[in-house]
This record gives sequence, C-alpha cells and structure tokens, in this order.
Amino acid sequence: MAFPANAPNHALALGGVNAPLGVERASLYTTKDLQKTLAALTNPDLLNSGAPRLTVSTVNVKTGRMQYWDSAHMPLSLNHVLASAALPISFPAVRIDGDPYWDGGIYSNTPIEVVFDDNPRRDSIVFADQMWHSAGPEPQTFLDVLSREKDIQFASRDVSHIARQQIIHRLRHVVRELARLVPEDQRDTPEVKELAAYGCKTFMHIVRLNAPYIEGEGNSRDFDFTRGGIRLRWKAGHDDTARVLEQRPWEAGVDPMDGVAVHDCKPEVLAFKGPRGAA
Repeated sequence: MAFPANAPNHALALGGVNAPLGVERASLYTTKDLQKTLAALTNPDLLNSGAPRLTVSTVNVKTGRMQYWDSAHMPLSLNHVLASAALPISFPAVRIDGDPYWDGGIYSNTPIEVVFDDNPRRDSIVFADQMWHSAGPEPQTFLDVLSREKDIQFASRDVSHIARQQIIHRLRHVVRELARLVPEDQRDTPEVKELAAYGCKTFMHIVRLNAPYIEGEGNSRDFDFTRGGIRLRWKAGHDDTARVLEQRPWEAGVDPMDGVAVHDCKPEVLAFKGPRGAA
C-alpha cells in the first residue's frame, strides 16, 4: 500500500501495524506544528550563545546509544530540540546528520551523568528533577498497575549515577590528600604529576526534586496536554522548587572528603480538583 507524502499520521496508522511508513512517519502524531511554534518562539542566536548553556539528550534509533548535543561544543538547531522530545510511538523520529533519533528519555530519563562527567570539574549544585513521583501506593486495579508501571518506567536512573559519582569523587579526594603527603622534592616529577591529576577538590551538591504525587491524576498524565493538566504540573513543580530554594539544603555542613552530598526533598501530596481541561 502506498501513502501520499502529505497524508496525516493518524491516517497512516490506519494502514496497519506493518505498513511501511518509514521511521520519520511511523507515529501517531506529527510534530510539524511544534516545529513552527519553536521557530516562532526561539532565538537561534540565544540558543547558541552559551548563556545559558544547553545540552539535550537523544538516543540513536539504529545503534540504541545515547547521544548528547551540547551548545558548548557545537551549534544546536531546532532539530536537536525536536529530537530530544521525539517520544515513540506518539512522535516520529527526527533525523540529524543522516541518522534518526528519539527522545533520550527512553534510555535515561534524567541523564545527569552529562553534568557529572563535564570537564573541567567544578563545584556545583545540581538539581535532578524526577518527572513522576517515584514512590506510590500498592496498585489495586488494572488501571492502578498501568499507572504504577508508568511511574517506574519513566523513573530517573539517577540513583545508580549518583552512587557511581560518590565513589569516584571520594577516590579523587583521597588521591588529592595522598598527593599532599608526597615529599616536596618528588611532587614535580612527571610520574607524580600524572597520578596527582586524578585528584580534585571539587564538591557536588545534588538536590533531588521528586515530582508531587497528585491524587486522581490517572494514567493519562504522560499524554495529557490539556491546559488544566499542564497548569497543574507547572504549579506543582514551581511550588516544590520554591520550597527547596527557601530551605537551601546545600548550605548544611558536609564531610569534605565525600565529594558528593545528596539532598532529598519530599514534596507535598496534591489532590487533583476540577475538570482536566479547565482553564
């Protein structure tokens, strides 16, 4: 079956799950209008000005590997932004330099390793935002199971990333202290300098923002783009972040040998009220 190039995506899907649409058309929706909106609202010069620096994550559809696009190392285009939001099967893959890419969230939903591995290392306060509430009650119904599965499926993998960084940073601090114990007449030798370079004194504060659990939100939250649904999430995230900024947990005393301190901030439990599409 042949499909015209301008056929709407939902019409293409009606051709059957085995219809040869191509990776850039095999989706339930099109992002052409999103592309127009981004073009109208985005300043390309600001996008690549480095103030602020922008890094987006995608996953290569063919290789299954994570790919980061960073304005500090290359000019970014709207295609990079669109690719970082191309969540299958709702949205089509976006082709960059000949390869198709999907949203990096299907590989790692909070890819904070790109911040951890940045070079040169520097003292940092890193905010890691959990998209959906990571903890939840035991599911009791089929819909509850589907909803809880979604919480876990979209959950951040930051726990393993942070554990790795805690080990690495402590070792770096240990190396730094050991280098200080080397006799002064040996510190400038090439061998000692090379080994001492693995040490550092940088410290990272990681503030984990766990999205509020919203009672009655339902299983449609990942594709709920109604005005009411979006405003509910915006306000919940804004209020949660404001509480954390007021508490300033990174100012508490820490063990300087650790290198990484984790601050977990518990959000409030919210109850959804009103029609989902309300203004």
